[in-house]
Amino acid sequence: MRRATAVAVLLLLTACTAGTDRSTTAAPAGDPTTSVRPVGFESWKVALVDRSRPTEPGTETAGSPDRTLETTIYLPAGDDLRPLIVFAHGLMGHPDKFTELLSTWAAAGYVVAAPAFPLTNDRVPGAPRNVDRAFSQPGDVSFVIDEMLRLADDPASPLHERIAAERIGAAGLSLGGGTTYAVAYSTCCRDERIKAVEVMAGARFPLAGEMDLDGHVPLLIVHGDQDPALRHQLALDAYEAAAPPVWFVTLLGALHASAFENDVTPHDAMVEQFTTDFWDATLGGDPTAFDRFEQNAAVDGSSTLQFK
Repeated sequence: MRRATAVAVLLLLTACTAGTDRSTTAAPAGDPTTSVRPVGFESWKVALVDRSRPTEPGTETAGSPDRTLETTIYLPAGDDLRPLIVFAHGLMGHPDKFTELLSTWAAAGYVVAAPAFPLTNDRVPGAPRNVDRAFSQPGDVSFVIDEMLRLADDPASPLHERIAAERIGAAGLSLGGGTTYAVAYSTCCRDERIKAVEVMAGARFPLAGEMDLDGHVPLLIVHGDQDPALRHQLALDAYEAAAPPVWFVTLLGALHASAFENDVTPHDAMVEQFTTDFWDATLGGDPTAFDRFEQNAAVDGSSTLQFK
């Protein structure tokens, strides 16, 4: 990895600077040569209700005066401050489809919040035809950040004094990747609290406002070269349009979502590892993580890496 790039990212970051169904999970044993540390974590689901914005009627569902986001939360063990990652699923997706990836991040020491969007998750009738309602999803991500920070200030919450408010990342798959682009870079809804971004098999959907990938935060783009839903070239176009610092990982032979969801694929361990490396390098304050990221993201026969 170019040392100048790593130093530039660290300087950039310095400048920017009530649950139910809770369960506790032991972290995987882990390989001491990897960045994933054996941290236990607990997880639960909570309904976060935004009473300031409505839910639009769906193709097969009525509207609502508010927006309810059933959100899965992962909390690492301990009592110290941890970075927060908000994860956005895709069309006909759901947080339950990403438990292995999100558990990996939690085991590495990250608080994770993964909302189910009101009109595009796979439990909603007519969800495939609600893609044009996704313009509200960038606001949903910001609302989840608001709520997570509110809970971190609440002495009665398990999240009390557990979130480092200056170290927040956003990630998403497919339509969730477009949601992540919008909340990080769009004029409609840029959230300046976000300090690092990962977009997986996503595209710059015209959700709202102009979008400028201006390099104000580190950006990782990951895409399969055999993606039948969103062409690899769309992701490459975003990489080429983005100002540094930006990294582009091509997963050779990968389709659209399976390398990121709970499906078993040859790319699973690699994706879990290098996405964690990226968080370590950008949110975790570990400058050696850039070297791990380069090694784990570029594997002969499995993936290629570009960066600028």
